[in-house]
Amino acid sequence: MADHSLVVSETALSLVDHTLVIGQEFPDVETCRRMLKDIAIALHFDIRIVKSDRSRFIAKCSKEGCPWRVHVAKCPGVPTFTVRTLHGEHTCEGVHNLHHQQASVGWVARSVSAQVRDNPQYKPKEILRDIRDQHGVAVSYMQAWRGKERSMAALHGTFEEGYRLLPAYCEQVRKTNPGSIASVFAIGQENCFQRLFISYRASIYGFINACRPLLELDKAHLKGKYLGALLCAAAVDADDSLFPLAIAVVDVESDENWMWFMSELRKLLGVNTDSMPRLTILSERQRGIVEAVETHFPTAFHGFCLRYVSENFRDTFKNTKLVNIFWNAVYALTAAEFDSKIAEMVEISQEVITWFQHFPPQLWAVAYFEGVRYGHFTLGVTELLYNWALECHELPIVQMMEHIRNEMASWFNDRREMAMRWTSILVPSAEKRIAEAIADAHCYQVLRANEVEFEIVSTERTNIVEIHSRVCSCRRWQLYGLPCAHAAAALMSCGQNAQVFAEQCFTVDSFRQTYSQMIFPIPDKSLWKEPGEGAESGGGAKVDITIRPPKVRRPPGRPKKKVLRVENLKRPKRIVQCGRCHLLGHSQKKCTMPM
Repeated sequence: MADHSLVVSETALSLVDHTLVIGQEFPDVETCRRMLKDIAIALHFDIRIVKSDRSRFIAKCSKEGCPWRVHVAKCPGVPTFTVRTLHGEHTCEGVHNLHHQQASVGWVARSVSAQVRDNPQYKPKEILRDIRDQHGVAVSYMQAWRGKERSMAALHGTFEEGYRLLPAYCEQVRKTNPGSIASVFAIGQENCFQRLFISYRASIYGFINACRPLLELDKAHLKGKYLGALLCAAAVDADDSLFPLAIAVVDVESDENWMWFMSELRKLLGVNTDSMPRLTILSERQRGIVEAVETHFPTAFHGFCLRYVSENFRDTFKNTKLVNIFWNAVYALTAAEFDSKIAEMVEISQEVITWFQHFPPQLWAVAYFEGVRYGHFTLGVTELLYNWALECHELPIVQMMEHIRNEMASWFNDRREMAMRWTSILVPSAEKRIAEAIADAHCYQVLRANEVEFEIVSTERTNIVEIHSRVCSCRRWQLYGLPCAHAAAALMSCGQNAQVFAEQCFTVDSFRQTYSQMIFPIPDKSLWKEPGEGAESGGGAKVDITIRPPKVRRPPGRPKKKVLRVENLKRPKRIVQCGRCHLLGHSQKKCTMPM
């Protein structure tokens, strides 16, 4: 140890408030014990409890011959305790090593409560380091881990209490946010948790009245004390930001739970779907999701997430040239362009034909997919769910849902305020894309056939634009919902504002309407009704039950590391992929491809 006396004196100075004096009062004997424990650790001496009962507490220094001693007694007629006698001087050398008997799990929990409250991701290794630096005490990894667990339970309640409070929480969601859907389901004779579904009225209103008819579906696995999965259906707002519509927690990701989730989503939209355009749904198209979509949204266009498809193609072929041609095929606007790219790929590898049988172009290629994705090809909800699962895996389920609700409420408020400052017709991202189209339009020759039809001539090809139907033969206008460069040239030639011809879902008015409703706060749990009221069993009937945690728990010990296969070591060196044009060999900053 570098200088034990210096450590002791500095720590003692930092805990001046913990000095004992005769006549000092404590609200109860437990507070007195904690105070003495803190002082013993700060001054690096150990104490031995002589007496501890309902009326008195006597402790002395554990070193033989040291006169330090304190006697605390209960005050008559009141619950407080007071220091009656005190011998405050030490003649012993104190504790010379870093290990201290008073540094119990309870003390660790109290010491780190502020840090755990501010950062639930506070790791046991960080607790070890901070306690040693701040208190000069060494605790074991298990003490740090248990201390954090106890501190988390004191701050947020236990995991078991979280499940028990779910029925009352759902009732509060419905009460404070009228029109919202919140239901919890239990299963089996023990009423173990099975499913939770929540969708706020603000989200339902925003999606039905202002968002484009596009939904993303994905999941994230929960790895807290009890395992499970977080499911989400999310839309996209006018400015291309993610808009969560419905969130569910299930005991396990399964075909049955996806079927249930899509059933609840269908009930949520209800008759409103009759007046909406046909939905386009994007997912990784696992069997359970495909069957659920076909059952509950039979008219929807259900496509692959392009990131999932492209990563599969890249990992299957491991050929840079083939991957570059693949991306050209992905964004080909017409069937003729797409087919020519496929022919190029087949010349390089005949195995491409087999791959396309597993991933039919009708489910992902721009040229063939029938749904309208408005240029939105990948699952943004994947990253959102991953972050939620990472941020909340230490929290009980009710606290996790509150974290998600708080984050969504903050998004709604921030975006509502941001939209009030906008004075344009379209949101900034749409404005930028139309400005790029207008800039490209100047190089075209425009021939007007009649009031609504135009022939746009360039050195490469000729395109036909019909502004009344908002159609261009290049298909970009129809696919992306914004006038392409050909349409912009036609509109400018007849004095029209290209921004007016964008789809309604890209307007500032739509953005404002999307976030016009509020997600209201939930009262403190001390104001809720007793748990067990308003829960739903597996059959959906309301019964008076107490929900218990699911059967599936996280296994003890450190999670096993992923085994690295030998063939993985033989893979080619990682190649840079452009985030703009998706071609390999250059980064987004060095991209020169026209967009």
